[in-house]
Amino acid sequence: FFVPHTPSIERDAAAAPHVLLRGWWASRPCHPTGFGQLCQPTTISISAMAVTLHTSLGDLKFELYCEHAPVACENFLRLCASDYYVNTVFHRNIKGFLVQGGDPTNAGKGGRSAMSEDGDGFSNELVDSLKFSHRGILAMANSGKENTNKSQFFVTYAKAPSLNGMYTIMGRLISGQETLDVMEKAPVQDAKKYRPKLDMTVTGTTIHANPFAEPVA
Repeated sequence: FFVPHTPSIERDAAAAPHVLLRGWWASRPCHPTGFGQLCQPTTISISAMAVTLHTSLGDLKFELYCEHAPVACENFLRLCASDYYVNTVFHRNIKGFLVQGGDPTNAGKGGRSAMSEDGDGFSNELVDSLKFSHRGILAMANSGKENTNKSQFFVTYAKAPSLNGMYTIMGRLISGQETLDVMEKAPVQDAKKYRPKLDMTVTGTTIHANPFAEPVA
């Protein structure tokens, strides 16, 4: 199981005073991978972040669990900030289970992480208190082997206890249930690959400094 928009950033320091924002999205790229200043060490905490994925079917807004899965969340934020996901499709859609995307080749076998210059994968961040217990869980997809988390991710359509302890949970859906409903109902080409008949495409991303902040005019 492998299981033209510039990202905007919304800040609400009053509502989330403990948040200290990183500056890497404002200074990309620093090397050929184009993910920002990946080689520079960071010590700044990001504890209240969210991302909206704008798709051809509507928006999906996720609260990120930066404190529980800091590497996965930073990777996801870096990829969003560099427009890595723009024009990628959700290539796997299994009704009642999950929808998967994040592969720039749109074939389901590609992707690079933003945590190294070579795009190598990183290990799982498993937290006992985080389970695939309901609809709308955001998690990293991997190939079932160690250090294979890169860019692909999935969102659950229902609780999936069989995935517990195998994949890094990095967030939850906080807005966009209607969009997720539409995605789940999208017909697929066959019952083996579960590829949607019509492309469901990421058209852009918005990074929020406060998960519950309203869009800035």
